Amino acid sequence: MRTVRILRVLIARELTTTLTYRWWLLFLQLATIISPAISLLVWRGAIAQGATPPITETFLTTYLVMVGLVVMLTASWTSGFMAESIRLGKLSSWLVRPCSTHLANLANNLGEKLIKLLLAVPLALGLGLIFRDQVKLPSSPGRWLAFGVALTLAGGMAYTLDVVIGSLAFWFEDVTAVNRLRFLVSGLLSGALIPLALFPPAFAGFLAVQPFRFMVSFPLEVLLGDPTAGSFGWQAGWSAAFLGAAIVTWRLGLRSYQGAGA
Repeated sequence: MRTVRILRVLIARELTTTLTYRWWLLFLQLATIISPAISLLVWRGAIAQGATPPITETFLTTYLVMVGLVVMLTASWTSGFMAESIRLGKLSSWLVRPCSTHLANLANNLGEKLIKLLLAVPLALGLGLIFRDQVKLPSSPGRWLAFGVALTLAGGMAYTLDVVIGSLAFWFEDVTAVNRLRFLVSGLLSGALIPLALFPPAFAGFLAVQPFRFMVSFPLEVLLGDPTAGSFGWQAGWSAAFLGAAIVTWRLGLRSYQGAGA
């Protein structure tokens, strides 16, 4: 309960801070929505010209309308700040506090997402209204509940992967290249840019089990399709693996931390 109270206070502080940058966040959410909107226009144009994708136009349209929201809700940006804290010695002040730096980073993640959600939902609704003839969301509460579970696990995977990458700063001076590679691979393999169902069939087996699918595409598959229970097992397994990697990397890194720059 003490941790929950501290997290609540930290989130309230982050909300106040984030509101200072509300216009920057608005343009950031515009960028998040515009990318799938362009992809949607391209695919609808291709379908109008006779293209026959392996998924229905309704699924494709609904997916691309919703994917911006899912990307925002599952995203994490902790690694850069964590690496800077380690490199400059700022982590030292957190190690002597009763509050963990991870709790503060989590509060930043959740607080900023609350503000982003208020900005992104109207934008997604506007996009959905434009293509309302081909947008179909489920009405079953059970489907939305399963979507919420998959979305929470996806956000946890992204956050713990961020902790792993940020912890590399215990040994490397700069993790920017690793971050860029992660965003490039994740953008392609998560389904954030292109629905995974549109990839060539030869890649289907690999795409179905690789971890990035479960960070973006899988929650939407749960909402719009009917994934098997085994798919949830894969997501739970990857979540546990990422969490374990984050814990091990962080603890090993602390053993070699010298507080340089503090």
